[in-house]
Amino acid sequence: MGKAFRRMFSMVAALAIFVSAFAVNLSALEAYDPYSYDRWWDPIPSQVGYYADYFADGVTLGCGAFNEPSGMHVSRDGLIYIADKNNDRIVVTDIEVKTVVREMRAFNYNGEVVTLNKPSDVFVDQYTGFIYICDSDNERVVKCDTEGNVERFFTKPDSELYSDELSYIPSKVIVDKAGIVYVIVPSVTRGAVMFSPAGDFVGFYGANRVETTGEILANAFWSLISSEEQRGRSVRSTPLGFTGFDIDDNGFIYTVTDSQDTSIDLLKKLNPRGDNIIDSLGVDEAWIFGDVPPLYYSIHARRSRLVDVNIGPNGEINILDFQNGRIFQYDSECWLMFVMGGIGEQLGTFRSPAALASYENKLFVLDSRKNNITVFTRTAFGELVTEATVLYIGGFFEESLEPWQQVLKYDGNYRRAYGGIGAAHFGNLNYGEAMKYFKLARYQGYYSRALAGYRDEWMRSNFNAILTAVSILIVCSLTLKLLFKFKILKKPQIRKLFSYRGKSNA
Repeated sequence: MGKAFRRMFSMVAALAIFVSAFAVNLSALEAYDPYSYDRWWDPIPSQVGYYADYFADGVTLGCGAFNEPSGMHVSRDGLIYIADKNNDRIVVTDIEVKTVVREMRAFNYNGEVVTLNKPSDVFVDQYTGFIYICDSDNERVVKCDTEGNVERFFTKPDSELYSDELSYIPSKVIVDKAGIVYVIVPSVTRGAVMFSPAGDFVGFYGANRVETTGEILANAFWSLISSEEQRGRSVRSTPLGFTGFDIDDNGFIYTVTDSQDTSIDLLKKLNPRGDNIIDSLGVDEAWIFGDVPPLYYSIHARRSRLVDVNIGPNGEINILDFQNGRIFQYDSECWLMFVMGGIGEQLGTFRSPAALASYENKLFVLDSRKNNITVFTRTAFGELVTEATVLYIGGFFEESLEPWQQVLKYDGNYRRAYGGIGAAHFGNLNYGEAMKYFKLARYQGYYSRALAGYRDEWMRSNFNAILTAVSILIVCSLTLKLLFKFKILKKPQIRKLFSYRGKSNA
């Protein structure tokens, strides 16, 4: 009965949100159905955080059609670098994706002309301006300047730690502020391959864990009782490699892993030691990225395949889902903000989304089969949510109260708004109201803290009354003991007093 009521409540709320969205003309023109999740993890219609503005391709840019582009990066100065894989080039455009700034095909290395062979990714170091290119089929990462002068190649490590049996076909590259180069190699499952600025191999970084399954436990048991020869023939359990990564301004590296084959370490935020600090956030959403696996059939919740991650200007975590063609945007505390996109032919949907980037209030999605870039622009609702989130994350809870309330006028099921309002009341020591909103948001940890504050506040406000009542009880108890001690009052008299029921009228 309770579950049926919740389902009915969700349907009614969803209908109200749909009517609201249509009335303000935010989602009527989208080729996909924007949605979010309610308190019971059911997908429900929601407002659009970003709308598909337009797309651009090599033909519209005037540089010739793209051919399976696979990597993209937006530099700090507002240029978009595109790894046009099957055309063996890097195309650089303006932030509006309307003008080609330059093409990079031939490079100068000590007076010798070198070319790319199936480049799969590109990254621009914001501190030095150097460009790093995954020259995949040449099995190297190229470091060059904007004029195409190559400073260094990062090639297959010559080390005992890097097995000769492992191939070296780099697919993604990033660089931190110290100049350390991190490379994703699909054949390597021990984490990203690390190089020093001088090009020396220094190890592996941030390996995923092996998910504990029944098969893993069984293999571990049999390995204890098997002979050495049998163990040699057994299949070894290895972690999955990364499918994409990005680095933020503070040097934290974010990684994603294909969720078709695992349910752990889908998104990680790694510190310099390679520890995943998302594990310490302590919220349920920290373990759910992409679509929530359905308990029953749902068109919104097919299992995701996470292929790329991008960190936005306000710390937003943007994740690209190859399976469903969707972009999931989370705030820096890993709470879901928006879901957009889908599989299809219309503007705002994709065939084979390959890479994701952001700049100010825009998102860029590269499609390797449509051979184009779709530009998403933040809506008024998205701006409102972003403003409230930035204030909330910055600790300005009271200042975030008004924008959160405005968010709820757009979308009454927006959970993060309830949590934000609860936090504002909590910051003002209004624990009763905070408990109400934390309960609506299902912020269990925050609700417990508000409950503890409410309990302490109640104790303080009623302390005198409680102390008076306790004092009266103590005085009464001592008085009775003295009366009994000096035999002024006897226990049989007390029992007779309490057992007296009056005389019968018969």
